[in-house]
Formats: sequence, C-alpha cells, structure tokens
Amino acid sequence: MSDPSAYQQKLAAEAELWGTESERMAQVTPPDWRYHRRLRHNVIMHAADIEELLNHMRPGMTVLELGCASGWLTLAMAQRGAHAVGLDISDKSLAVARAYYERIRADVAGTVEYRAADLNALELPANTYDLIAVKASLHHLVELEHIVAEIHRALKPGGLLWVSDTHGEEALSTVLVAGALTFLLPTETGYADKLRALLKFGLRAPSRVKASIEAEGLSPFEGAGRDHDWLKLIEDRFTIERRVNLPAFTGYVTAQLKAPDGFALPVLKAMRAVDRALVRAGLLHNTGVVVYARKAG
Repeated sequence: MSDPSAYQQKLAAEAELWGTESERMAQVTPPDWRYHRRLRHNVIMHAADIEELLNHMRPGMTVLELGCASGWLTLAMAQRGAHAVGLDISDKSLAVARAYYERIRADVAGTVEYRAADLNALELPANTYDLIAVKASLHHLVELEHIVAEIHRALKPGGLLWVSDTHGEEALSTVLVAGALTFLLPTETGYADKLRALLKFGLRAPSRVKASIEAEGLSPFEGAGRDHDWLKLIEDRFTIERRVNLPAFTGYVTAQLKAPDGFALPVLKAMRAVDRALVRAGLLHNTGVVVYARKAG
C-alpha cells in the first residue's frame, strides 16, 4: 500500500467486480447454503468441508466470516443458531446478502450482521469470537501478517480459525494433468480451437494453463497473497488441529467441464478419488487446503 491512491483505485475495482458477480449469481442461485451446496463445484470440491465447519456451530456462538461476499456462509452459520458477522469490501455484495437475509430472517435461528470493511486494514475487537471463517480470501490480501494477528487477537481463548484457500504456486505436474484433461474433455472452447491454441503456443502452453488455474488477472488483487506464506503465519500463532489437502487438479477441471450433470458428476467424482490418491502418494502437489487452527486457551 505504498501508493494510497493506486491502492484505493484497485480496491474500488475489486469491490465492483465481485459485487457485480454477487448480483449475477444471486439471480441464478439464492445466497443460501441450502442452494449453493447443490452447485457442481461445491458438490465436487467443498460440500464436505463446509458441512464439517457447520457441524462446529452451537446455538449462541459468536462467529465472524472475513470476505463474506454474498453472505451465504455467514448466513449458514446463523441458521445453525450462531450470532454471525460477515465482513466484505463490496457494498454491492453486502446489499445482496442483506436483502436475502431480510427475506428469510424470521426462519433463521441465530442473527446476522453484514459490514463493509477493507480486510487489509482489519481492526477487530479482542477476545470476541468463538470461530472465525475465511474462505478463498487470503490469497487476495496483501497485509497478511497484520490480518492473522488481528484474527488471533479477536478469537476467544480456545477459539477456532477455519481457512479454506490456495497455498503456494501450482506445480508443473498438476498443470500438465489439468491441461491434458481439459484438452480431452468437453469445455466451452471447441476442440478445433484447442488444437489451434496448442499449435500456436507449443512449449508455452503449460504456462498459460498455469495462469488460468491461478486465475491470473481475474481481479485487481487476484493472487496478491501468494507472496506471503499465510499458512506459516497461522502456524506461528495457532495450534493446527487439522489440515485437509484438497485435490490437485479436479477443481480446475470441474470449472472448465461443460456437460450435463448426469455425465459430469460421476466423471468428476471418479477423478476426485484418483486425484486425492495421487496427492496422498506424493505424486501430485495440491495447493488447495482447509485448515482448522486453535488459539491457545
């Protein structure tokens, strides 16, 4: 944040991009885990981990989500009886979250509050939250040391930090497997265009696949946190209770595959099983991880 003016411009662009995406997504799927859990990428990649997180909820808990977007995870925690707060940079995303919550709040066991915040300048009350959740946000942030310190300060003694995110760069082996599968399977790009691209880029093709997997250029802050080892920062302050290694290439293929669910889901589930086995055997390196970290009591 050496240039405040440039930083604010990037922040505004980031908020606008994700706010527009929240509005678009809400027109298709309500911002509610009961609906989001049926989306293909969640069925294949995230549903089990989200459900396990929600199993930690108890009525009356005070919980916080950083980078809540349209609010579906914050809301899901409140639906389990928690008093939940969601923070996000995008006013548009928060407007989507608040509008939906107002529609269903009479049926929500807990409570929800959505607030606008720049997470890089995070300031949280000390010893306040039983649980803090951060999903797919850390790799967008630049002040990770400050953020992890604030999370630690804000959790109650014995409180739980749950993070689901990417950690590190994609390995060449993952890139090659993902590239081969998306070349062979039906995607938005036709086979003739795929072949032309392969002939055009040749040995440079893997670097382009890597950039696509890492969503390079998707948003102004996409990948900004890759220069910081957020997992090491968490390990330095918390006790890691559990780390879940997500599949290496299945998430990317899931996003690219264009086929009816009747075909896609069995193929992707089988792929996920093979992917996980290869990761466990050390033959592939994954970047997606889910971490459960406990503040000392």
